Amino acid sequence: MYTGGGIIGTSTAYYLSRHPLYNPSVHKITVLEATKIAGGSSGKGGGYIAAWATPKCLGPLSFKLHSDLAKEHNGDKIWGHRAVFAAEIKLYGQDVENIRDVAANGSSNTPSGLDWLRPGSVRQYDEIGNLSNSGQVNPYMLTTTLAKLAEERGVKFSLGSKVTKIQLNEENKSARSVSFTKDGETRSINATDVVVGAGPWTPKVLPAVKLPTPRGHSVIVKPTRPLPPYILFPDIQPAPTASSERFLSPDIYPRPADHVRDFDTVYASAPDDYEVDIPDDSDQVQLVEKKLEDVLTAIGSVSREIHKGELVGKQACYKPQIRPHEEDEEVGPMVGPVGTKGLWLATGHDEWGIQNGPGTGLLMSEMIFEGKAHSTDTSSLDPKQFLKSSDPA
Repeated sequence: MYTGGGIIGTSTAYYLSRHPLYNPSVHKITVLEATKIAGGSSGKGGGYIAAWATPKCLGPLSFKLHSDLAKEHNGDKIWGHRAVFAAEIKLYGQDVENIRDVAANGSSNTPSGLDWLRPGSVRQYDEIGNLSNSGQVNPYMLTTTLAKLAEERGVKFSLGSKVTKIQLNEENKSARSVSFTKDGETRSINATDVVVGAGPWTPKVLPAVKLPTPRGHSVIVKPTRPLPPYILFPDIQPAPTASSERFLSPDIYPRPADHVRDFDTVYASAPDDYEVDIPDDSDQVQLVEKKLEDVLTAIGSVSREIHKGELVGKQACYKPQIRPHEEDEEVGPMVGPVGTKGLWLATGHDEWGIQNGPGTGLLMSEMIFEGKAHSTDTSSLDPKQFLKSSDPA
């Protein structure tokens, strides 16, 4: 059993329920989730996936698994799995109150598929991903679908179950049970193995785990027409004709229609902030309207199709980092045993949570059923090198 109903928890449930040694009449798998499936960043993230994603031991494996999952379960239709181009791009933004074509020289290598950007707005285009090594998914649809597929194999999902403590067997210091509250009552469930995959809320379950938890705001817009599959990581500067002093530089993700929305959308996310502490659960995440307005202003400043589109979603979520980006961008996640028999950790995936969810789930299933992972070298993912205590529970 384990905690967390995000992409890490549902991926682990999925692969555990499909491991050759899994027997539903013998093995009981329960997911304890405080709110709902994909209630946090697993339902509100961008969903970019890449073969070159970090860490190198996990990124390529997980990217391949995304393709395998989509082929087996009709992911192209159900959760919007598709190949995309990706680019770092420097753009000129224009004041949305007085939109006109940007009076500036554009980049000569701008792909024709970016005809939805304002004429002359591209200052520099650097492709970092193509149709062979980059893709996207709808995180909410992927996460909830994996949960349903695991449930069909006998996994039980207990929603509204907030974990309060992991109990250890005092004789051999192994996992014994998990205490949680549900419907106002304190309950307990016995367990031989406990996987903690609660994302940014992991420290509330295992205090020895220290995670910076930045908050990110995002919007979802229905553009005036479907946009080609180009995911952009922009640097937006005011155009010579703009009066604005600055714009945000939100990531911009055109998305195809899926089972949630029957029309194409654009997802755009603001830079992370560390302004407020993480709340008790994902239902209590607060939105800052000014941050959302700034995102809309920025993406509208570079595209008529987005500026004149319809706002269909506003949201915010927290991510689990091993340490802030400015210190080290290559660290994490933590995947594996913590040193206490039967106690496992899977967290710290930062912006690559959706991307590396399937790979993490597969590795956890191998570790639990076989004693060690064999699909890739997991030594750099060992949680014990990050923990602040030898007794994390």
